[in-house]
Amino acid sequence: MHHWQVGDTIKIGWPDFGRPEQAFTIVELDLLGKVFRARVTDGERQGGFLVIYDCPDPVLEQLAELAAAAVGFKVIVSGLRCSVDGVVLRSFDYEWYPTPEFAERPSRLAHAMADLLTAMQGRGGD
Repeated sequence: MHHWQVGDTIKIGWPDFGRPEQAFTIVELDLLGKVFRARVTDGERQGGFLVIYDCPDPVLEQLAELAAAAVGFKVIVSGLRCSVDGVVLRSFDYEWYPTPEFAERPSRLAHAMADLLTAMQGRGGD
């Protein structure tokens, strides 16, 4: 799969907004099999995303519901697609703020998603 690391450059775009990919630097990441969560910067602002590669939309929807129950906060599949290094994906949305109270949410959610996806695949899903 992918081998991104903190400090690597990654290209992210939003095709539904007609925004082409632009380069960002990865400042934080969880790369857990098909689950990829990153915090990125363009040098001025930061943003983040969580995506799952090679996963059909119905499974993404099911994972969002299961993950919300597992982590205790609302998780939805975004209606807007993003592109990551040329691959168009649907990302997950959840409440996050740059405060200590929310600091662990992104990584906790990524790990929950990876565990849930592994469990689903073990049952013959995805």
